[in-house]
Amino acid sequence: MPREALGAVVRAPGEAPRVEPIVIDAPGPGEVLVRIVASGVCHSDAWAVEHGNWGSPFPMLLGHEGAGLIEEVGAGVTSHAPGDPVVLVWAAPCGTCRGCLRGLPRTCSHDWQQPARLRRAGSGEPLVGTLSLGTLASHTVVNAAQAIPAPPGGDLSRLCLLGCGVSTGVGAAINTGGVRAGDDVAVIGLGGIGLAALQGARIAGARRLVAVDLVASKLDLARGFGATDVVDGSAGDPVAAVRSLTGGEGVDVALEATGVPPVVAQAVAMLARGGTAVAIGVPPPESSVTIGWSGGDGAAYPTKSTLRITDGGDPVREDLERWIAWGADGRLDLDGMVSRELELTDTDLAESFRSMLAGEVIRSVVRMPAA
Repeated sequence: MPREALGAVVRAPGEAPRVEPIVIDAPGPGEVLVRIVASGVCHSDAWAVEHGNWGSPFPMLLGHEGAGLIEEVGAGVTSHAPGDPVVLVWAAPCGTCRGCLRGLPRTCSHDWQQPARLRRAGSGEPLVGTLSLGTLASHTVVNAAQAIPAPPGGDLSRLCLLGCGVSTGVGAAINTGGVRAGDDVAVIGLGGIGLAALQGARIAGARRLVAVDLVASKLDLARGFGATDVVDGSAGDPVAAVRSLTGGEGVDVALEATGVPPVVAQAVAMLARGGTAVAIGVPPPESSVTIGWSGGDGAAYPTKSTLRITDGGDPVREDLERWIAWGADGRLDLDGMVSRELELTDTDLAESFRSMLAGEVIRSVVRMPAA
């Protein structure tokens, strides 16, 4: 039977989200209906509003960083039951794309399709969730494999961050960058994903963690998340500063979390011989990167550099379960990453986007109306 709910709807690219009534049908085979408890507001939400929902049509049900409780399961679902706490994750391997079918789930292209269960109450138009989730809503329906179990009693208003930002940063360090014990690591860009990457590198056993940003207050925050050194990128050449901190050698892993194309080249130039740079940030459409290839300090060819691109931290399901456990037991500091809590209103959503784009917050979390 259809249920009424509330959700943040974006009717067309570039339009501000508006909270409005939506209608949700019961989950179909392999699907689950989730009552959202909380959802983070991520830069990828802003990207989707501005540029489109990664090929999915509008109107869009905004949000992709949510956690909640299972309310109903579709036919054939045995992995979940009503009442189970879950974190919704867009980067869970889909099992159907080329990478998954070749036995390489870390190369998954995430060929998820939002279950066709959501629509606007007034017009009846179908809704597609951001990255096939739609978590800035009181309820949503997703594929059961995208709902990762959370520990009973875990704080879902914090664990929701593992739906995107934290898992992307941690996975970029551990999976894509392959940070090992004793490595020297640089993280460029200290928003939510960059700070999560810093934490992932710390947990992996990095010896030196160099945090780089243009904003002094973010450098102060980075120290609290494990940075051993900080570099103010506005005060001079950050590449030279990082290389100086490492005795001229460079770092073993450089993690770029800005989405600014020239910063990718800086990450490569920071590397020691045989080092790996990871591009995490979502770049502008039609952008390109020029890398120093040979001749000069930090050029990629003589230093045998590797440049990799992460996609949501390149996780498999076991990774996601492990990271959620780290968030629940405190190994990942999620509480420190929540700058403010808001409600599902037009005013609060507008403020969450404003403060995020202004760099005033690490993460805003929207708590949903009580059931």
